[in-house]
Amino acid sequence: MANTNTVAGPSTSMILPGTFSDYATSVQSAALATTRLAATTLPPDIEFHRSIHVSFAAELDTLSNRVLRLTNRLMRLAGSVDSSTVGRGTLDGEEDVLDGFKSLIVDPVDRLFERTDMCLDDYLGRKKEPAIAVSALPNQSNNSSKKPPAPRGRLDPALQHASHLPKPQLLFNTKVDNWNESPYIPARTLEHKWCARVPLGYIFHDQDEGSGIDEEEKQKLSAHPYYYELTHPTFPTHLFRPTPTTILPASLTGTDVSKHIYVSTPSALLSMATKLKAAKEIAVDLEHHSYRTYRGFLCLMQISTREEDFIIDLLVPSVRDSISNTLSEIFADPEIVKVFHGAESDIVWLQQDFNIFVVGLFDTYHASRALEFQKHGLANLLEAFCDFIPDKRYQLADWRIRPLPEEMLTYARSDTHFLLYIYDRLRLSLIERAQTITAPEASFSTAISTIIKGTISDNPVHVLLNDVLARSTRTALRLYDREPYDAEFGVGTGGWDTLAQKWNKSALASSASETHGVRGGITGEVYRAVHRWREDIAKEEDESTRYVLPNHQLFTVAERSPSTAAQLLALFSHINVPPILRRRAGELAEVIRAAVERVTSSGVAVEAIAVTTDVEEVDSAASTEVVVLEETAKSRLWGSMKVSSSAVQRASSSSLFGLRTVAADEESLYSASRSSLLGAVLPSRTTPQSSVPIISTSKKFSDLVTRIHRTLIIAPNQPQIIQTGSQTISQSSVSSGSVSTQPAMPVSLTEAPDGIPRQVEIPFIPTDHRQPRLAPVSDDTIVVVGQARQKKRKRNTTTVLGKTPTGDQDDTGEDEVFDYATVPNLLDDLPPASEELDTRKKKKQKAKGTGVIEYGNFRAPPRDMREVKSGNKTHTFR
Repeated sequence: MANTNTVAGPSTSMILPGTFSDYATSVQSAALATTRLAATTLPPDIEFHRSIHVSFAAELDTLSNRVLRLTNRLMRLAGSVDSSTVGRGTLDGEEDVLDGFKSLIVDPVDRLFERTDMCLDDYLGRKKEPAIAVSALPNQSNNSSKKPPAPRGRLDPALQHASHLPKPQLLFNTKVDNWNESPYIPARTLEHKWCARVPLGYIFHDQDEGSGIDEEEKQKLSAHPYYYELTHPTFPTHLFRPTPTTILPASLTGTDVSKHIYVSTPSALLSMATKLKAAKEIAVDLEHHSYRTYRGFLCLMQISTREEDFIIDLLVPSVRDSISNTLSEIFADPEIVKVFHGAESDIVWLQQDFNIFVVGLFDTYHASRALEFQKHGLANLLEAFCDFIPDKRYQLADWRIRPLPEEMLTYARSDTHFLLYIYDRLRLSLIERAQTITAPEASFSTAISTIIKGTISDNPVHVLLNDVLARSTRTALRLYDREPYDAEFGVGTGGWDTLAQKWNKSALASSASETHGVRGGITGEVYRAVHRWREDIAKEEDESTRYVLPNHQLFTVAERSPSTAAQLLALFSHINVPPILRRRAGELAEVIRAAVERVTSSGVAVEAIAVTTDVEEVDSAASTEVVVLEETAKSRLWGSMKVSSSAVQRASSSSLFGLRTVAADEESLYSASRSSLLGAVLPSRTTPQSSVPIISTSKKFSDLVTRIHRTLIIAPNQPQIIQTGSQTISQSSVSSGSVSTQPAMPVSLTEAPDGIPRQVEIPFIPTDHRQPRLAPVSDDTIVVVGQARQKKRKRNTTTVLGKTPTGDQDDTGEDEVFDYATVPNLLDDLPPASEELDTRKKKKQKAKGTGVIEYGNFRAPPRDMREVKSGNKTHTFR
């Protein structure tokens, strides 16, 4: 027998780049030959050969052990490169190979192939270097532990909304007027313009200015008191000369924790301002609250220099009053660079609360956009450059809480503690990136260039830095604006049309169709009324509109349109009722009722006007003012009724029935002189003019008639009324579009008080439900169609109480007295009757005769599929 241990393989000489292809070919050939040999050489009945050839069994066991040793060595070698395979175990037998083949062999081999492909790409130059190389941090090493994961889960509700806190704005010395919707004009509120190149109240324009900006935006930007200073910037030179070696600030967690200064008094604020004036750049961030106030207010300000962090408590009234005079000069000084991240809202909040305007802004958000990062949030920059993961859950925390918990202080400091370090790293990356881009890419957008006059720096390597500064200047030009509430069109950030479009409520938006002349019908009118009520209550209570009535509950109220306070509160669960809505539910219910009444009244008025015009065209002589004489109307149901003599104003149309069919004082041509329900009709009145009926063609009237017909009870046959007159009327019935003549049916005629005989009213049957009269059936035998033939029940011939059954006997109509004493009791231990024993035996024999085990309604699987297989077991690996 040939020795299978010796397989020709590749040479063991050194692998060189020139011989790598030959070596790879030889390895593939050897692997293919080994696989083919294993598949074709071994006999299929290997267990039989092992039992009769002892030497073959020993040689096979030796080869199996060798394969296992080689496999385990390869696994350990792969574990030295990939740490994920360490500690997963080894292959000791056949069971290990069968159970852990994929996890122990396939997965490590796949990872080795992937690493091989990456190394080949690096060697052949196919892998490109990153556009912006982020170097490793000084305090990092290859053996450092993994970064802690970002905290997950919801924030503590007590920190997210501290409902028990009193409103701090009630203690502010400067009260906010929520009803004031006049435009914000900074020139009227500023006491002094710091670092001014143009005096306060004056506007300088260049001669060629405004070529790329429309007139409205130009006027809005010109209202900014620092418009000229921002459009003609003078950035300091140190901004364009970043330090190549930057020092990472101290950590906020662990043993090496830097301290911060909490500013809560005017004296501490003045001491901080002195340090800030000596700095070249400062990092600024703000914490805002808008849930328990209508316009919102700032709660916290974080300012960091390269040495210290300051936390300013803006809820202290004395500190809040001193902010404007203390920090306005620092924020307006162009020589001090103010570093923000995402300053779109911060610029507006500073103007709204303190009349502070920022000059010399550098927004790191625009820098990340210019460098084309995948994510632009501050948390991503902190993780990429500083290896710090902030807890972003506190971004939605209630910053009115005092004293601030340690976790909230840490989060507030992290927003500015590392921001100057990120500012340095971004400037270096912008300069390095500008050296690699081509000339057409080195120009920023036209919209920005129309604001900034010329370039900020003439150096070509600063082109991306100029772009970031230009976009940051555009952000600093933002101006706070009090947006008035538009009740008519609903435009604006807080308008009803904007909210309906945001929530995809097209039926409530301004583009909705009109019903009764009202946009959106009753639901639309109620929605706008509730939206306006919510806006007014929020201004009055100094609460946000979301606190007064959340948006989803607003749409629920508009769609349901409750008319009472109880119905309104029933729309919400007891826990989810807003506190203000609970107190003012009756007021809101009245607003809803008024809105519904406006729609219904406007709908009647609009349709009445339209129909009156049509009536005047048909008969110009008709008058809507009728004088009704005093008369007595007789009725069996209501008795006599007195109608006063007065001038009655009658509308010629109805929102429900459309045009009037006949005038109120006219006799209808379709009315019967007598009703089976109400008896004799009213006496006939003479028609003053031609009584030509005006038939309504309103679609509402047709729909209403159809609904009434559907609800009527269908009479199976016409009622047979005793003939009181001498006439017999032949009536035809209409059914399903076919007309069939019916035999003459006697109809009762009665004589009205005026002497004219009229027909007695008969029950009404809709046209589509009228059935033709069938011919009489001669044979009245009942024929059952479509039912199975029932089997006859077998009757027992056993005697009861010793009496012999008599069969079918005539029923005498007398019930025999039943003797319960003679009937066996169910609790008695009596032997079963012979008939019951026979029935049990038959059922048992029937179950045995099938030969199949039944599981419910499913047959059991065959026996060879139910039993466990014991063969086909190999003993190659022990």
